[in-house]
Amino acid sequence: MTVKLESLKADLDREVKGDWIEFPDWPGVAFNVSSLLIPQYATARDLLMQRLSRQHKGKPIPREIVTTELGKLYAKHILHGWRGLDVEYSGEKAMETLSDPKFRNVVAAVEYCAGQVSQVDIEFVEDEAKNSKRPSAAA
Repeated sequence: MTVKLESLKADLDREVKGDWIEFPDWPGVAFNVSSLLIPQYATARDLLMQRLSRQHKGKPIPREIVTTELGKLYAKHILHGWRGLDVEYSGEKAMETLSDPKFRNVVAAVEYCAGQVSQVDIEFVEDEAKNSKRPSAAA
């Protein structure tokens, strides 16, 4: 099979503006998220990791610290809304929730959904050789 090159294009507008993505493990829950590939988030994440590395002097950064700090970045740059939760979305509530280590499952769900925004629907074309008929013998 051959892949259509056009089908591999990223939808940059969707990645920045965000889209509603259902979280498959929690029926009825969806997050309106931007992609993890947007420049504002990527820059903030890189600066965060540099700062944490300096603070921990090259030692492994505890997972709960990484999750909490990434959660703050998700609340600021990635998450734009949620539905299906018993609490109404607000920027303040998102920051409070995603920066609390007890809500690491919510952080993971937002991260999963944000990863889905940049996925593409790969399209294939059948090889022309398989589709073409054999030339008929000239008489």
